[in-house]
Order: sequence, then C-alpha cells, then structure tokens
Amino acid sequence: MEIPLFEADTPMRFERIVLYPYPDMKRVWTRVWLPAVEDQAPNVEVTVMNPDGSENCSVYMMARTEQRIETTLHMRDGVAGTIYRVVATLTVGMGDTAEELDRREFDMTLEFRNPETREPGFGVGVDWNELGQGME
Repeated sequence: MEIPLFEADTPMRFERIVLYPYPDMKRVWTRVWLPAVEDQAPNVEVTVMNPDGSENCSVYMMARTEQRIETTLHMRDGVAGTIYRVVATLTVGMGDTAEELDRREFDMTLEFRNPETREPGFGVGVDWNELGQGME
C-alpha cells in the first residue's frame, strides 16, 4: 500500500496566515501554512504596510519547501493601537518572470494578543471563534 506524502491536484496557495504582536510592540510572530505539493518550492513574502501605504517591514523567503513557516517581523517605529495592512504574496520564479500564485491582504492592529490564552490574533484561514472555545 502506498501512502501519498503530497496532496494530488492541490493548488499552491496560502492555507492559513497568523500574526501575533509581541508585548513590546516591536516584533510580530508570524506563521504561514502551505499545502504539501510535490515539486513546488514557492517564494513567500509578508509585508506590513504603514497607514500611509509605505512599507514598515517585510520578509522574503525564497523557495520554501516546508508546510509551516515561522518568522518574526521587526516593526520600525510601530505605534501601539495603529492599524497596519498586511500583504502576503506567494510566487514561483524570480525577477520579472515570477508568477503570483496567491495574494492575501488583511488588517492588523498593533496590540498584544496572547496566543497561550487563545486570544484571536490577526490573519486569514483561521476560525477565531472556534479557537477561543473551551476557555474557562
């Protein structure tokens, strides 16, 4: 019996993206989930945009093969309580020939959220209500 390690006919896309600002408001814990697709090593870029549309911080990770990617973003002059726009882009290839596979955008308020107490963070692909159930 053969057990497939990869998901057949699954498009490469973001499954989930989760961000949690640290208490110092200078760092943001970031985790991205991708499907297991054979022979795919996409580039992942996560950018935090200031309210005026300029870039605050970003990370670009080339040719990732992991299904779950973690990193820490470092905010420049972040202001607690301010709403920032997060843009996540999934691409293959390099430079002008890079092909965009998926793009997600969402807002993040720069305020501490504690994942250990199941407080909702910021992102896409997560049912925050389901995550918070059972807290008492």
